[in-house]
Amino acid sequence: MALTLIEADHKVWIHNKVSAGTWTRVQASTVNGGDGRFADNSKMAHTGYSLTIPDRVKQYWLGFGVSLSLEHDKWRGPFTNDGDRCYHFTGDATYWELFDC
Repeated sequence: MALTLIEADHKVWIHNKVSAGTWTRVQASTVNGGDGRFADNSKMAHTGYSLTIPDRVKQYWLGFGVSLSLEHDKWRGPFTNDGDRCYHFTGDATYWELFDC
């Protein structure tokens, strides 16, 4: 009997610690800057969420943003798709930061 390797998709978990009324968003892309976007999600303050990174994607970038913010989106990567990741937002639409969990 042959063993079959089972691969599982990975998650990017978002802890959303911004001020009440603030919306955050995250996108996953195969290209820095978002041209190859394959996943995205957004939620209001204090609501956690996640993105699924499919096994077929071997390397990816993450773009983080806050709705109505004057700040540019913040890009991180490239990442090898070899495990889950976690980030948390703090701040508000005027000034926001992003940290690893």
